[in-house]
Amino acid sequence: MAAREFVTHSEDEESYFVSMTDVVIGLLFIFIIMLMFFAMRFQEATQHQKKVTEKQNELIDDLSDAEKARSDLLEGMGKFLKDAGMHVIVIKNEGILRIPEEILFETSEWELNKKGSEAVQTVAKALDLVLPCYTMGLRSKTDGCPATKAKVEAIFIEGHADSRPFVPRQRRVQNTTPPAEQRRVQNTTPNALLPPAEQRNLFFQRPSIAEPAQSEQRRPVNVAVQREGPKDNLDLSALRATSTFRELLKVDPLLSEYRSPSNSRVLSVSGYGEHRPVAREEGESTERYNQRNRRIDLRVLMATPKSEDVKQMQRDLQQVEPGR
Repeated sequence: MAAREFVTHSEDEESYFVSMTDVVIGLLFIFIIMLMFFAMRFQEATQHQKKVTEKQNELIDDLSDAEKARSDLLEGMGKFLKDAGMHVIVIKNEGILRIPEEILFETSEWELNKKGSEAVQTVAKALDLVLPCYTMGLRSKTDGCPATKAKVEAIFIEGHADSRPFVPRQRRVQNTTPPAEQRRVQNTTPNALLPPAEQRNLFFQRPSIAEPAQSEQRRPVNVAVQREGPKDNLDLSALRATSTFRELLKVDPLLSEYRSPSNSRVLSVSGYGEHRPVAREEGESTERYNQRNRRIDLRVLMATPKSEDVKQMQRDLQQVEPGR
């Protein structure tokens, strides 16, 4: 009897230890699974973080590359123009090549003078020299170009003016309307609407019926007229930019073949009037300041990462933040 109880007790203890072993093994198995799960998640997060970091560095490199490429482009154009005897100003941090008004236009004029046309021809040559390395399209190239992926998105030909009100210039032009036709038009005004003194003058000034019409046609009349043109500085600056743009394409029509990465034409036009003045220098006279504001700027814009790429990078960075 006692032996049987001892055996039963031993079996109970053995069963107890077996149950505890199973529990421990089960817990250990669960721990191993969880450990593997977190290790995999950590590995995925590390790889994802690596990809995001690489993308971030790539975007930063692209921006730096574009900045350097723009400086190189402007420096190349500026050197070419200065070697050709043109006075231009290169502002690298703003991406601008500046041409003062006196090189291109007469005061209050929007059509290029002779000197301006020659200057624009030189600018066209400078553009054709540098744009193949920084654009897309049939005229782009890579041979002999700097090691860069940066491309030009647009070059705006900007017209600017000073803050003084625009005063249009008047010219005397020849009126080619025959005097007989002028008198016929004048005589269509009812005499009753004219003052009595003017009615008498009109009566005595009427031509004789026997007066030859051909002799009247040989006597042109000069009258002062105002040309159709800009109404204010904004109009003037836009017309000057347009004149420069058209002259560039007239000199070299193939300039329109240079394209941006989005396949848009690189050259474009804008006019700002007096609304984007240059910074005034200390002690600068008003006359000098106004003179510097009258200008044509070639503003170079480089193709940069798309906003959607930047937003996606921000979302990716948020996903790998601790606790997410």
